[in-house]
Amino acid sequence: MPWFLALIAGVFVVSTAAAHLVVGAGTASLMGFRQLIDVDAEGNLPTWFSSALLHFAALIAWAISSADSSENRRSWQAIACLLLLMGIDEVASVHNAPSRIVGELFGTRSGIMMNAWVIPAGILCLVVAVSFLRFLVRQPRWLASGLILASGLFVFGAIVLEMASTYVEYETAGFDYDGDEHYSLTFELIAVGEEFFEYAGVILTIGLLLRRGREVRAEIGLAV
Repeated sequence: MPWFLALIAGVFVVSTAAAHLVVGAGTASLMGFRQLIDVDAEGNLPTWFSSALLHFAALIAWAISSADSSENRRSWQAIACLLLLMGIDEVASVHNAPSRIVGELFGTRSGIMMNAWVIPAGILCLVVAVSFLRFLVRQPRWLASGLILASGLFVFGAIVLEMASTYVEYETAGFDYDGDEHYSLTFELIAVGEEFFEYAGVILTIGLLLRRGREVRAEIGLAV
């Protein structure tokens, strides 16, 4: 299943990158591009796919919580809840709300501060990492190292590349960037990179969780 999911993600990422490299600014006028392929657009098929991946990972983590040892149960449940909230945010974009507030606290909303939500998000990532240290120590080495790698891939895409793309966005057109009017190939390709690393992190997580689920004989089912 992870390879199948990676194939779908690859189609979205490669198709988006190819469109920008070949067509450039004309991608905005391609029929169905933003709705069906563009990984940097909102409220489209790639957005739904990203959310579905996170919710699927949450479902597996919750199933593992019932089958793993009692000392790991709450940690798996917490992971499931985090993944669920991330999946909701992927569609609702709640993370954008703090940007203006944080920007005003720092006295500027220019450059990378246009998406100032990355600051509280980065702090939250550190808090979560520290909170799960004891949990990771108890896990098999392959699982602990794999989850760290997967988290690193996702954070690199969601925060580091987000900051880079925001800087390019601001340098290109200030606060008024519009892909139709102020097209930047650099910005668009960095945005594709964001989604690539986010997809990689979540799909790797799913693969790891499926393997762990098989080890502890977790069951995913629906009781009526």
